[in-house]
Amino acid sequence: MDSGHGEETGANTPLLVKKVAESWLEKIIDVAEAKHQIVLAFPMILTNVAYFFIPLVSVMFADHISEIELAASNLANSWAAVSGLDLMVLYCN
Repeated sequence: MDSGHGEETGANTPLLVKKVAESWLEKIIDVAEAKHQIVLAFPMILTNVAYFFIPLVSVMFADHISEIELAASNLANSWAAVSGLDLMVLYCN
């Protein structure tokens, strides 16, 4: 089939070109798409890690004082997480 423009169209030209996977990882996932998604999600990942480290650092400081303060700090962090303090901080900011 000739379109008159010097290009051949029809059943001989594939619509999707299948790329041959070069490594075992490319056989499982689309590596280029995964890289794009990680780049897009990286700020959110970094924010969640930083938000997790706030109570962790306070517990580590309390550990250097004594075991009673460590227990109190863990109890306070657990109570704050269960009571919804995280949601209150989220909506107030």
